[in-house]
Amino acid sequence: MENYNMPEEISTELKINKSLYLFDLFFIIGFLMITMMLRFFNHPTLQIPFYIFMSIFGMLMIIRPSTNPKKRMYEALLLTLVRKKSTYCAIDRDE
Repeated sequence: MENYNMPEEISTELKINKSLYLFDLFFIIGFLMITMMLRFFNHPTLQIPFYIFMSIFGMLMIIRPSTNPKKRMYEALLLTLVRKKSTYCAIDRDE
């Protein structure tokens, strides 16, 4: 019978350096591709401000908010937008 090595943990994200994860790198590359596709919709004099805005926006979307450090900012915003507005839950302040 063959011996298989099973990974102990598969949910850990792969880190590239101290603060950049592999998913963040792919997100930035995808966001850069979207920026390059959208540049044709801007006036030529607004190209540089558009690139600056999109780079700042892309970096803000991958940071992790202090209120929910396991999610990225775009995940927190998406959860905020799609949650049911009529459902409420109690927040325990003692924890």
